[in-house]
Parts: sequence; C-alpha cells; structure tokens
Amino acid sequence: MSSSGGSGTVAPPEGYAAIGPADAPRLVRQRHVRRGWVGIGVLAIVLAALGAATLFRAVGPSQEYLAVARDVPVGAQVVSDDLRIVRLNSSPGLSPVPIDQVDRVVGRYAAVSLTAGTLLSMEQLTDQQVPGPGEQLVAIGVSRDRLPGRTLRAGDPVLLVATSAQGAAPDEQPRTFDARVHDLQDADGRGADLVVVSLLVAERDGAVVASLAAAGQLTVVLVPEAGP
Repeated sequence: MSSSGGSGTVAPPEGYAAIGPADAPRLVRQRHVRRGWVGIGVLAIVLAALGAATLFRAVGPSQEYLAVARDVPVGAQVVSDDLRIVRLNSSPGLSPVPIDQVDRVVGRYAAVSLTAGTLLSMEQLTDQQVPGPGEQLVAIGVSRDRLPGRTLRAGDPVLLVATSAQGAAPDEQPRTFDARVHDLQDADGRGADLVVVSLLVAERDGAVVASLAAAGQLTVVLVPEAGP
C-alpha cells in the first residue's frame, strides 16, 4: 500500500471505486387530505345517483293507453273503431285509460265531444244514453254576448229565451224553453265570438229551439239549481 506525498489522500485499494460523499436523503412531505372536501365529493356522487333514479322513475318505461282515432259526437256510443293505441310515459296530471280497460270503454257513450288525436279519459264517458227518453240533443251556435257572464259548465240548467222578431208586439211575452247544458265547444273556423252549446231539451221543443237558434233569436239564461 502506498500513499501519496503530503496530500493526505489515501488511494482506494485496487479493484474498488472511489466513493464520494452521499447526498442527504430528501424528505417526502406527506400530503394532507382534507376530510371536508372528501365529504363534499361523496355527497355530490350520492345526489347524482338520486337524481338519476328520480329521472328514471319520472320517465319510466312507456305504457299503452287509449286515444281517440276519429271524432265522436257527444251522445254517440263508443265502438272499437273509435279508438287507437298509443305508447307514452306516465305523466302527473294526466289520467288516460290504460289498454287493459278497453272493455270498460267500448259500449259507453260520449259525455262530451271526443276529438281525434286526443287521449281518452273515463271522465269523458257515461253509462247513460244521451239523449234520454223524451229528450233531444240540440247543438246551437250562440254568440258570447248572448251567454251568461260566467262560463257555462256541463250540467248547468238554463232557460232559453226567444228574442222578439221584428214586427212583434212590444208587450208580447217571449217564448222560453227549459234546457240543460251538455257540452260546450268553441266554434272553430266560424268566428271567435261563437260558441257551440249542446243542450238537452224536451223532445217537443227540439225543432223550435234549433230553428230559433239558426235565426239568431235565442238567448241563454243561467238559472239556479233546483233545491232538494
């Protein structure tokens, strides 16, 4: 073994590499996880899952319901050709008739006019034939200024007053007819001020009421319901 002159450096033994000074180990700082953010993340995931479940229940699988295939006038008996099947998702506020209740529909009578392309509901049907015995169903077009102030509803009792024609005596008492509102519809295409009112009248008055209505000589007066 030899040593160099006054340098004080000792040569490594043969076959060994010189080892220099080692770097100090680096400290890895441990990351601090805030539990508050973790909780918010978990809550967001839960809310997203609940929202997806609620949306699925709201949309849900489509089901088959009954719709009106062609126009059915008020009082007509409903037959199978008047109906068609549609598929739609259930929606709050709607009460369409499911396909499995078709037997409850066919054979009943239209309580109101049924329009093609609309959903069918049980409230639009009745078991009683319209018109009944001794009655006639008369549809008349009445201008809105000849209707009572508030909106008429099906079932309201009314008094039909024949207005005086030109040349009639001033003291002549107008003819009146008892009737009951069965259905009301806007007169599409026949003027915005015209309403088609379907009325149940006595069989003896049907022709006269229709004639006066065609001449524009009828006024509808709302009367109170008869007491018990």
